[in-house]
Amino acid sequence: MATAQGTNTIVHSARNLLKQITIYSDSEKRIKVVKEMYQKRFPEPLDENITIEQLRGKEGARVRKIYEECSALYGVPWSGRSYDQGNWNYADPVNRGLSAANACLYGVVHAAILACGFSPAIGFVHTGKQLSFVYDIADLYKAEITIPVAFMAAKETPHQIERTVRYTCRDKFKEKKIMKRIIKDVKDLIYGSDYDGEIDTFAEGRDVAVSY
Repeated sequence: MATAQGTNTIVHSARNLLKQITIYSDSEKRIKVVKEMYQKRFPEPLDENITIEQLRGKEGARVRKIYEECSALYGVPWSGRSYDQGNWNYADPVNRGLSAANACLYGVVHAAILACGFSPAIGFVHTGKQLSFVYDIADLYKAEITIPVAFMAAKETPHQIERTVRYTCRDKFKEKKIMKRIIKDVKDLIYGSDYDGEIDTFAEGRDVAVSY
């Protein structure tokens, strides 16, 4: 027999998933969420009629600039994002570091999304993947956490970069209370001012533990 708390959790999860689907299915609501995702990272005015494709282009340019800035800051050569999942060791240290750091971040974001009852597959910028929404939300934190961590590790410990990146990400996630931030950001993006508290029970006291 389901408890009252368990029933409420199921109801809230269903409501959250339905809200996510509703936004995805409405082109105006979807572009609004995509704009908010962009402006959470890059606070700047956006053209009212900008398209998702145009926003992807703007985001790509800004992220490439961040890579170049980290390259200069840490003195690590950078020739672009390049990696082959089938030949991991073919990539240079910083690209392996970026892949390792992003994998850590995706795991935490995935857990947060599932805990709140949203679908990891229904994204707004990324689409057509099993983890599209995970990639959308993870992008909010890469410039702050995973990109600097990867470049720092490539400078300091290039021969054991994956291990350094995993431990540093664990510490950064704890320091920045990343799980709580993810849950709040997802709530803000999906509900905005219409939020009525259904995610509070997930957010209270939550933090992240990454063990290696």
